[in-house]
Amino acid sequence: MFGLTTPGEHGGLALPLQEAIDLISATASFDVSAASTLVIHNFLALPCIEAAPHIPEQKHIIWGATRGDLCAFALTEPGAGSAPRHIEASALMSEDKVQISGRKIWIGLADWARWIVCFARASGPDAKGRLVGVLVDRQAPGLKVTHEHRTLGLRGIIQNTLEFQDVEVPRAYVLSRDQDGWGAASSSMNRGRIGVAAMGLGALERAIQLAASYASHRRLGKLRMIENSYIEQLFGQMVLRREVVKAMLAASCRLVSAQGAPNVYLASATKVLSSEWCGLVADQCVQLLGGRGYDEGTPLAKIYRDARILRIFEGPTEALLSHLGRCLLSKATRDEIADLFRSLGAASGHAAAIEELSGLDETDGAVLIYAGWLTTLGLANAVVSAGCFSVSDCAAAAADLVSSELATLRTRAPARQSVEVRNRASRTLTTFLHDAACSIRSPVLTDDYLKLVQYV
Repeated sequence: MFGLTTPGEHGGLALPLQEAIDLISATASFDVSAASTLVIHNFLALPCIEAAPHIPEQKHIIWGATRGDLCAFALTEPGAGSAPRHIEASALMSEDKVQISGRKIWIGLADWARWIVCFARASGPDAKGRLVGVLVDRQAPGLKVTHEHRTLGLRGIIQNTLEFQDVEVPRAYVLSRDQDGWGAASSSMNRGRIGVAAMGLGALERAIQLAASYASHRRLGKLRMIENSYIEQLFGQMVLRREVVKAMLAASCRLVSAQGAPNVYLASATKVLSSEWCGLVADQCVQLLGGRGYDEGTPLAKIYRDARILRIFEGPTEALLSHLGRCLLSKATRDEIADLFRSLGAASGHAAAIEELSGLDETDGAVLIYAGWLTTLGLANAVVSAGCFSVSDCAAAAADLVSSELATLRTRAPARQSVEVRNRASRTLTTFLHDAACSIRSPVLTDDYLKLVQYV
């Protein structure tokens, strides 16, 4: 389980990506925490080590990793999130060693891990401030765990704050050598997004199963709940969303097999749709169970909590949509997305999106989010319409669902906003904050604010 796609000669199972994804999805169907462990170890951290044959005893390290020496992926920082351009942790490079200083937060598996793949900003002669990935022994002097994060969900795994206090590592353990480490981080994160999408699929499937089982026994008057026409349609939509996500995962895996690496645009779109729809379906299923759905003793409550992080892991939905929108509108990357649409037989869909967005302000955040959704749903429409990524007999109905989502999206298309409209939104928020601060019913939350600042 800890060497899903690792070659057999290194002790792994050497599974094709699609089979590894199926296994992660099945694992998530009974425990999202367990699936998270597999994704962090197999898709984020271990590939970085496998891509660095120059590190000492690489084969021994990988063999140990496939036998349970967990590997963590340390990218996130307090002031940067997972945005690499804002990483402040430093790696002072000398001829024979690297000295790492900085803080990493929300690092999954960190205190359980044998190895930490840490990303830091290189400093020193000829470093040029590039991002480097360094393999760090969890027991290295100066590396301390200072906090265990109490998370809303995923209570079956550990997430920690790591403090690197002049941690010295031999220079041979720099994974990216003289190259920018962002390439390694980006490749792993794209695989991680496919893994998160698989987790969303598994959790979504189990939520539907649980709710359908309940609805088959619960009676509303003379009929069972599942025979109610409204609830029938609701379950029908849930199943179609599952079909779309499953088809997009299949398309993502096929592109990895063909190109040797994930397609960044399809991986992001798949992760967005899976995580958003998993959250939606989990919420609907909790609602169907009524009070029982809100009871911690039912599996749905756990799925509901665990699924919430999927919209944040490996890039929050809004960040990924903004990136997709920016890439769709940018002349530098527009052709790459056009090629992806063309490979899926949907060149006309890309052209229609470009035409629709022409004339809008490309620096407007609302436009970027809208363009990102156009790209995401456009790719989903292309995948399910192609018919080769799903063996289900409801592929046509799934395509209709995506078309309906696109039509609904277009009713919220952003228009050019005047300065006055933007100022009005700002004044509305300012007025609210002032009213809340003056209200006896809503006093200023100074204590909570200070706790938040201290936490961050």
